[in-house]
Amino acid sequence: MSLVPSPALGHVRARVLVVEDEVFIRLDVSEALRAAGFEVIEAKSADDAASFIETGEPVDVVFTDIQLPGLVDGLALVNKMRAARPSLIVVITSGDQTKLAEANRIGTFVPKPYQTKAVVGLIADLAETTQR
Repeated sequence: MSLVPSPALGHVRARVLVVEDEVFIRLDVSEALRAAGFEVIEAKSADDAASFIETGEPVDVVFTDIQLPGLVDGLALVNKMRAARPSLIVVITSGDQTKLAEANRIGTFVPKPYQTKAVVGLIADLAETTQR
């Protein structure tokens, strides 16, 4: 886990908080986002992500799994973040689609397994649309 922002390759278009407890998935997505020019903050749980947010550091996009270890899940995390910042871009993922309706109400849902390149493209499109 790295709660310290990593330098992006090329021009930084947005700051993305990636919240995923499965280390290889988190690393894969994070590295692909960095290669696409995003600044990435990684967290292995919603609790770790919430601790980072409490520091006051800005985040433009949250990409989170729903099922995470800790006191809160990904949906509770983004609900709290959205209450403070309604324009926050939220992309939610899960292999369990029982909370699909709630996830779609909060943000954009991407079912697992997903293509990393497609997730990076989606985040790029969403970030570009909100910057206009």
